[in-house]
Amino acid sequence: MAIITLTTDFGITDPFVGVMKGVMLSINPSARFVDITHEIEPQNIKQAVYVISSSFEYFPAGSIHLCVVDPGVGSERKPLAFEAEGHFFVGPDNGIFTEVARKRKPAQIREITNPAYMLEKISATFHGRDIFAPSAAHLSMGAPLESFGPRLANLKSMDLPWEMRPSPNLLVGEIIYIDQFGNAITNLTRALIEKTARELNSSVIKVELEEASVDGILPHYSAAGDEDTLSATFGSWDTLELFVKNGDAALLYGLETETDVRIRFL
Repeated sequence: MAIITLTTDFGITDPFVGVMKGVMLSINPSARFVDITHEIEPQNIKQAVYVISSSFEYFPAGSIHLCVVDPGVGSERKPLAFEAEGHFFVGPDNGIFTEVARKRKPAQIREITNPAYMLEKISATFHGRDIFAPSAAHLSMGAPLESFGPRLANLKSMDLPWEMRPSPNLLVGEIIYIDQFGNAITNLTRALIEKTARELNSSVIKVELEEASVDGILPHYSAAGDEDTLSATFGSWDTLELFVKNGDAALLYGLETETDVRIRFL
């Protein structure tokens, strides 16, 4: 049975996700669904980029990843399906697959134009139901990618907030995601931070925000002392994460996505 993962900004209050699953089950009653998240911030493609790219590799080869964060729905942006080293992806060509394409080489990128893989009536506001869900379901039934439509040369890329190094002893990134616990996940990777520390022969690191700072990076959550103190560690995405032990860092310190985070090497 094919696995179809879902990542959207639809939330769980409205019927949108359930309707998409109903469409897919009508085509493939044996489909298995895994909800990655439906709580991407509305229209936040950049956040979806990181969530998708940090999640898909934990699924078996042959999985189909349906991703709908689509502020351009109804516009000229293309619906597409493609394969990347054993994984299949369906969604809008709006940059949402930027990091997937960096990790895995895309192949067979196809614009979805075949009406056989869409619902008969297409809404201008809900391509998740009318185009993407049925396309994912037909893929799960073995439909070949070449039958979906014309080949595209490449995927649309998104300009992402890459880490900056404005001076030798300073890295600058940003918060890209706030999880359910109020932990603030950044785009500053363990690999980059440790590499920079080695280059500078530095063992002292200071994490700086506009109105708070953290001395050092802890090995895990439990290593933090006071339960109201902002601390830093490397989280499960292997990126720098700001947290409060047994608390909500985002709430206590007013942390939001796109907040700048600086790493200073002393």
